[in-house]
Formats: sequence, C-alpha cells, structure tokens
Amino acid sequence: MEFPIRYPFMKKTAIYFYQCVGLGACLLLSACLGGSSAPAPVSPEPVVTLLKDVFPTSGEALKWSLRATNDTELKTYLEKAVVAQEQKVSLFVAVDTAPAVPMATATGTTSTSTAATPSQTTLQEMGVDEADLVKADGTYLYSIDPSPDGLSRALLTRQKLNPSSPALVPSDAFKLGFSEDIQGTSLYLDSDRQQVAAIGSQSSGWIYGKFAVSATDWFKPTSWRNGASEVLLVQAPSDGSLKQTRHIKLGGHLIGSRRIGSTLYMVLRSYPQTVASITSTAKAADYLPTISVDGAGEQPLVDPAACLLQTGNSSTSADLITLVAIGLATDKHTHAARCFTGGTEAFFMSEQNVYLATTRTGYTVSDSVPSYSVDTTTDIHKFSLQGLNMAYRGSGNVKGHLGFDQNRKSFRMGEFNGALHVITETRSNWFFPRVIPTPIVVPVAGGAPVSTIAPIISSESTESPGRLTVLQENQGLLSVVGELPNAKRPEPLGKPGERLYASRFLGSKCYLVTYRLTDPLYVLDLADPKDLKIAGELEISGYSDYLFPISDSLLLGVGKDAVDDGGLGDGRSAWYQGVKVSLIDISQPSKPLEADRLIIGKRGTDATVLQDHHGIAIQTLNGVAKVAMPVKVHQTPTQYMYGKPSDLYGFTQNETAKFEVDLSQKKITAKTSLPSTMKPERWIGNDRSVIYMDQVHYYQDGAWVSGSW
Repeated sequence: MEFPIRYPFMKKTAIYFYQCVGLGACLLLSACLGGSSAPAPVSPEPVVTLLKDVFPTSGEALKWSLRATNDTELKTYLEKAVVAQEQKVSLFVAVDTAPAVPMATATGTTSTSTAATPSQTTLQEMGVDEADLVKADGTYLYSIDPSPDGLSRALLTRQKLNPSSPALVPSDAFKLGFSEDIQGTSLYLDSDRQQVAAIGSQSSGWIYGKFAVSATDWFKPTSWRNGASEVLLVQAPSDGSLKQTRHIKLGGHLIGSRRIGSTLYMVLRSYPQTVASITSTAKAADYLPTISVDGAGEQPLVDPAACLLQTGNSSTSADLITLVAIGLATDKHTHAARCFTGGTEAFFMSEQNVYLATTRTGYTVSDSVPSYSVDTTTDIHKFSLQGLNMAYRGSGNVKGHLGFDQNRKSFRMGEFNGALHVITETRSNWFFPRVIPTPIVVPVAGGAPVSTIAPIISSESTESPGRLTVLQENQGLLSVVGELPNAKRPEPLGKPGERLYASRFLGSKCYLVTYRLTDPLYVLDLADPKDLKIAGELEISGYSDYLFPISDSLLLGVGKDAVDDGGLGDGRSAWYQGVKVSLIDISQPSKPLEADRLIIGKRGTDATVLQDHHGIAIQTLNGVAKVAMPVKVHQTPTQYMYGKPSDLYGFTQNETAKFEVDLSQKKITAKTSLPSTMKPERWIGNDRSVIYMDQVHYYQDGAWVSGSW
C-alpha cells in the first residue's frame, strides 16, 4: 500500500514484433506475456520497436548488477534464502513507498490551463501521474472515502462542481468491490477513457505508518509474506452512473504505483512461504506472486524467465520485487511483469524509465527510525518503459543512502539528458549530535572572570552532508560519470552536522535544502556531468521539507520556522515554530533570494503537505498562483508558557490555509482560511484541498466543506 510516511520527530497497448535474438530478447518476450492468459489486443497505434534487456557485456558483472536466470536456478536460490532467513533474526533492508510535482518547464506542480480546470494532484514528474485520495476533472471531484462503519476505505464518491456556486452537488456513491481483507488506498482518474482505477492493498498480520502496529516488521523480509493488492476499474461516464468493470487481484504488498497514459505501473514486494512449504516437486513459479482477473483462477503474475537475480547483494534474501504494467485502454485485460530478487526502498519514474533503489547494507531500526552503517551504499536498477514493454537496462551503486523520511526518498532522484542524478547522505542516524555541558570562562567587565556551563555540540565528521552522483547507462551498467563534491570542487553540500531536507531536480538544476540552525538552500548546476558545481547558495531561518516550482523563476518552499536558543532545541539544534511558506527567487541561480515568506500558526502547528506532498493544491492563472493546503493550527496560549522559543501552543483549529503569489511582484498575500467543520483536534494526513475557479474545496478525510476563494 502506498504509505506517505514520516518518522516520529519529523509517512496503449500496441502490436509488438518479437525477434528472439539472444537470451535478453527471449526473456523480454516472456516478460511482456507476463503470465497473462489474455491475448494481446490489436491497436491502431503504429508498431513500436521492442525494448531489450541489456546486461554487462565485458568483464565480470558488478556485484550490484542483476542477471538473467532460469527456473531451476531461481528455485534453488529462493529455497536457500528462505532457509537461511528463518535461521536468523537480524533485520534487513527496509522498503517504502515512492510517492511523488509539475513545473512550467520540464517538471513541476502547477496546473495552468483555464479557470474551469481544477487544481490537480501535485506530481514529482510531469506526465507521470500519481495515485491520491482525491482526483478532479472539470465536472466532478472524486474521492475514495472511509466506509460508514469506519473499518475500511472502500467508498468511491463523486461530487459535481458548480461553476456558479461553491456548493458541491452530490452525484453518486459507489461501494468498491474490494475483497474483505483489502483496504482501499488511492485513485487514478483516467479521463480520456472515462474511468477510475481504484487501488487497494492488504497487510498480512502487520500494518505500518498511519495504521501503525509493529514498526520493526516493516524491516523484516518475512513480514512480506501473504500480501495482496487489488485494482478495480470503474466506468465513470459524465452522463451516467459509476459501474465496476474489472477486478484484478495481485499477490504482493503494494510499494507504490504510477500511471503513464493508458498504462498503470505497480511495484510489489513479496516473500515466499515458510520452509515447510518447500517440496521436491515445487517449481520456481510456486514461489512467485499470482494474478486473478474477475474471479478466474489464480495464474502466475510473472514468468520465472522474466525474473532476474542479484546474487551479489550483501544480504541474501528471498525478497522479490515485481514491476507490473497493466493496460487500461482495452476491454480485455492485458498485463506484463518483471521481477528481481532483493528489496527496494524507493523508486523514481520518468516517462521513459523507472529506477528502483535498494540500500545495500542491512540496517536496524529503533523507535521506527533506521540506523545505517557508516559505509552504506545504495544499489539502483534501471528498467526502460514503453507501455507493456519493460526491459532491464543496467544497475549502478552510489555512496550513502536516500535519507530517513520515506515520503521524500523519491525526490532524491531525477533524470536529465538521459542520466540519473541522485542525492544521498551518509549520516548513520537521524538524530542530531548530542550537547555536552562544557565549562567555559566568561570575562566580566570590572571583575574577575566567571566560570559557567555552555552547551557545546560534540565533534562530528566534516564530510559533506549531501552527495550528488550522476549515473549514465553504459553497456548494461549505470556508470558514475560525475560527483559533487569532488577533487576540483571540494566545497561540501551543507555544513557539518546538517541533514538533508528538501531536494528537487528541475531540468539542468537541482535545489537542495540542508538544515540545522538555518536553512541553506543550494542551487546545483547539472549542465555538465563532468563539471558539476554549486551555482548559488542562500541561508534563511527555518527549513523547507518540499520545494514546489510555481514559475520558471520561483520556488515555493514549505516547512517550519525555527528559533535558536543556544542549545540543542527539540533535537535539531533549534525549536521548531509555525509552518513556514518561503517564496524563493531563482531567476539568478548564482544569487537565490527569499522574496517573501508567510508563517502560519505558532509552535505545534502542522500541515498535511509536511507529511505527504499531495497535501497542497497549486493553480496558476493570469500571473497569480493560488495555493491551498490543510493545516492543523496551534496558536492558543496555555498556562504552561514562559515566553521562550520552546513554548508549545494549544490546538486552535483545523483549516485549509489559502494564499496567493503574485508572480511578477514576487509577493505572498494571505487569504481568509476555510475552517474545518470538524471541531476536535484530529490527524490531518488524509486531508486535501482542490481549487476550482474562485472556489476552494476542503476534503476532511471523507467529508467536504467548500467556500469562495
């Protein structure tokens, strides 16, 4: 299931002509069939060139590379790995969602069509849709809501937009036909085909994140047994009723999904059954996930010949990652699937490729926070995409890991000029260095020096907090072609002791936020991978969790304000305050400026977008960007306040905060917020906002409240 998690303290189908030349092409034939019993439908689209697997062609394959296998070898590997796993208790690689925002240029977050077009789901990559709880077109708002009993999320609801009034008109509500143990998680709106794809997943015996039970189970490969995911296709005609047309059951836990045109891509993780299930007559297919369509019997989801092995992984595990492509454009079901052994922590998808990242060294977890090895590296596997045609193109390895916040990991990757750019950090743990009370001598005017105690931050490594690595596909490998810092440009990306917060790849630039006492924003120039450089730097108070492009020259940073009192603060060398919106002028990369800022609430205030980047609505029209985002405001004084930065304010209300950005004047203007109709304090991780014409619509995890802009 797609989990927008934050740790504590911070959740067309075409006809293909196959030429089976060599092992790679034969494997791809199996992959494109992927266990689907339905014949490939004929489409009027032109024939496309078959994508082929590419493996290293010279020298010994690097230990992080994937390689082709066969039924016998795959079966042997999985059985040995299952036995080995059950003989030890250690924790292995964690796996998480790879969630994902549109820009005026290559990638970004704004919708800029017409006033009659509602704001859309914020995306990491333009053209690559992401599932969310709420979707909108020019006629309806769609949402996947909790059921009346509150025990599941399986109600698909449509509300009709009214151009002349902010009041929504209830249209229809449809109970989705998920299996009993499946929780609905998100939607895709396929407007071209007037259909909705609803996604659901089941967690066998463990749940993580906002449904938290055992956090450590998230890090154990054996916890991924018995997983199930489902896709429901629902007809949604503008002049008719909702009607379910397809029910697809898949084996494996859903790590994440994306939609490109008429193809839905899903990443699943699974694990074979116990040692007791291993028999001499078993085949590799018996250990692989299955698929069932519209109540038919289970069939293999992926052919063993379409699977790849990573035998060089430092932690031998029977984890399986399955990349599934499902066709949405035809009446008959079609799908393709590839799989490889090992876990995956995050994935980034462009319109042509998907990259899946795996921390190479096993790590432990305490209080839901991972602790990495000091020499951790990350393996990255690349698959090219062309509808149902998916091909392995190579693997690479970068120093460090993708950070501690699951929802931000996909933002650590970006594609430019055919190369993958990756930002990593090498801190072994999330916590900032401890404060050591140290005696110091303070001179006093007109008297003897006085000895006192002052907090001194413990010594740390001076290594750069952030590392930029550029990987280029090269004969079956993802070769390192550029790094920063480097010998020519050794300046660190961040100051000692800082951690990475926001990161955003936009064309030839990367914008990076590190934080400890202040928020240094770095502009990285990616134009020449052999001469990467820091183009500019900006230091401002507080920090940004996410950066959203709202024009070619303006970024909107959303995070928290912070105040330093000379101590360790709340564990991050300062005391976090209200939600901070920062307007950053990047028109001159060498001189980024904070053009304006807005602080919402006092210490204790939170915003949905700080937990899930889908929790913000941005719509740009006629030189003005309208922004709406759900916020849990704390600004009510309490009796436990002492006039210090550490004062925690009491809950005031939940609301959708609204403001406008004048793109030419580079100014933020706050608008009157839209209060929640639910008065008690509650968790707002599932709240959303939608902007439509001069209206704003506030989704409160199943209930709507609307108002004028």
